[in-house]
Amino acid sequence: MSDPVRELYSQKRYPALSHPEAHPGVLCASARCTGLVSPPLPEQCRVLDIGCASGHHLLALAERFPDSEFHGIDFSDSAIRTARQAAEAVGLNNVTFEHADLREWQPGSSAYDYVIAHGMLSWIPDEAKSALMDLVAKSLAPQGIAYVSYNTLPGWAMRREAAMMLKALPQIGPCDGLDAQLKQLAETAAMSDSAHAQDLAEIFRDMRRKGPEILAFDELAPCCDPFHFSGVLHLAGQKKLRYLGESTLPGNLPPNLNPEALRTLETLQADPVLFQQTLDLLSGRTHRSSLFCHADTQLDTGTTTSVVLHFAARLRVSSLPEKAIHGEIVGHFHAALAAASPASRSVPDLMEDCARRLGPRWEPEQASKAIADWLYQAARLGWVELRSEEVHAATHAPARPCLGALNLHFAKQGDPLVDAFHQTCRFPESHQKVVKALDGTHGHDELRAIARDQAPDLDFDPWLAHLATRGLFPPA
Repeated sequence: MSDPVRELYSQKRYPALSHPEAHPGVLCASARCTGLVSPPLPEQCRVLDIGCASGHHLLALAERFPDSEFHGIDFSDSAIRTARQAAEAVGLNNVTFEHADLREWQPGSSAYDYVIAHGMLSWIPDEAKSALMDLVAKSLAPQGIAYVSYNTLPGWAMRREAAMMLKALPQIGPCDGLDAQLKQLAETAAMSDSAHAQDLAEIFRDMRRKGPEILAFDELAPCCDPFHFSGVLHLAGQKKLRYLGESTLPGNLPPNLNPEALRTLETLQADPVLFQQTLDLLSGRTHRSSLFCHADTQLDTGTTTSVVLHFAARLRVSSLPEKAIHGEIVGHFHAALAAASPASRSVPDLMEDCARRLGPRWEPEQASKAIADWLYQAARLGWVELRSEEVHAATHAPARPCLGALNLHFAKQGDPLVDAFHQTCRFPESHQKVVKALDGTHGHDELRAIARDQAPDLDFDPWLAHLATRGLFPPA
């Protein structure tokens, strides 16, 4: 990599993050919906993470799927040391980490079912971008799924200019540090009521929310190159890779576009590249997480909504729009989804619940079609999350709450936790001692006392219940 990129990674630690949109269970469901006939199941697969940093994403997957194999590479030797130490501390034998430059590393004779390149393509020098996509193609199994994330144009254009200005601009007034400067820039931009100024103010507010730790590796990174969607597809095509869709179903339809606007674009769907590039233009999308397979992979062009009946589903929106639930069958299925919340439960099991509710009025063929049509649409709109496997979560914490082994290790290191849905869980420094106490040796009263002493601002009981809903206390 170029010296500025190497210097950044030698001076700063890339934030410990997991990426739920790059979870193999989510990728499997999304790829199947696009027509990939037999996507690999996460319970028994091989995963390569290119640019794995300190392994936060990969370690949690390795703990979750003990019969699968995971391998991470990164050119930061300190990050690889941290990842290896965590794997050894927890006793994870199905994950390995290697200090390597992606331009030189070779995958060997064993291909990978999932190849993940999160936060790489836009953030490495030009000479490495082609090498990255070449490595993705060489590493990918015949029926494998590749995940590549990148910043997109034209949505990123104003953000790029704002970042360049932020780097060059002297401090405005008596502000101390990056956060204060971003706050002042946001307030200054917001003084104007023009649409441009309001958009700029929101960009600065969003940069504040990210914080200096992430900004250093994103907007303010030495290399941060956005792409037009068509440009990424061209680069992938040179490596004989085919675009499948986005890593999550809602990612294929930006949420800030009016449904009527989408209907006017239906004629463009015959040209998927033009359709997606137009969506990026109209929505202002700034980031994509795209899925690819080999160009010669056979896809099922006759895939229907019934494909969703083979997945697990989780309700993501507690209050759906008016008229979103129509008909008795869908109403009972939604009730079964709500009853299973916050867990992700297999759709066949949910349908059995629905059949019991309906009794003799349940007609399998009619009900299956009604549920499949509604569930597919609900997943596209982000109301429901689809994945290949069930995920267990509770509505309340056990008598002696105990984090899993890996999360206990993360807590001791002061790192974020990873919940059952693979989302990063960050805690204020004042809460860290309470988190560390979630080791199964303390009851609720004891933990409550620790919270009063160490984190008086913490509303303990709702906080503990919230952690349970995120599946952070696995069954013994």
